[in-house]
Amino acid sequence: MKKIVPLALLALFVILPIETISAIDVPAPPPGFTWQEIRELKAAFLKPNGWFFKREEQKGTLAYFITKENIDKSGEFQTGLTINVFRLKKDSAVERGKDLIDQLAATKHGEKWAKDVGPFREFGCLTRDTDASGTSVVHTLTVANPKTNTLYLLIFESPDTEWDAAWKTGKQIMDMLAIDDEI
Repeated sequence: MKKIVPLALLALFVILPIETISAIDVPAPPPGFTWQEIRELKAAFLKPNGWFFKREEQKGTLAYFITKENIDKSGEFQTGLTINVFRLKKDSAVERGKDLIDQLAATKHGEKWAKDVGPFREFGCLTRDTDASGTSVVHTLTVANPKTNTLYLLIFESPDTEWDAAWKTGKQIMDMLAIDDEI
């Protein structure tokens, strides 16, 4: 049996056989959330009730979106989580995750941090990004699995004017990640 390691909770969960209804055994979600399972990753992420989920794949990179706005209708979103997954063949997932956050913090003058969570290495950065549409606050987290050399890039963002309320939701999502340590 493989284990799911919920980051920030440090509890271990067991993957159930594929034939079962749910591939991942996760705790009950907090009020106002459901678990969005991503079977191909053997992972689950909290999705606020009423929010949307979308999956894309481009050039071998898997991308998932959990967003307040419906991307299929508008083509974009203002508030939500982007998840990219890179299965690296040559580069070190740990070094690439660290380098990505270091570069982001340097160019955007962001506050950065790093920590180990179970078998994973996390590197994070909080930045502000301003363009013609306004200013967004962006919480970027890389989660590296050195055993499988997989890198997860998680980006939660929201307009600056809505950040405080959005981050109450985003923090719960980012604090309760369930990722299989075998992927």
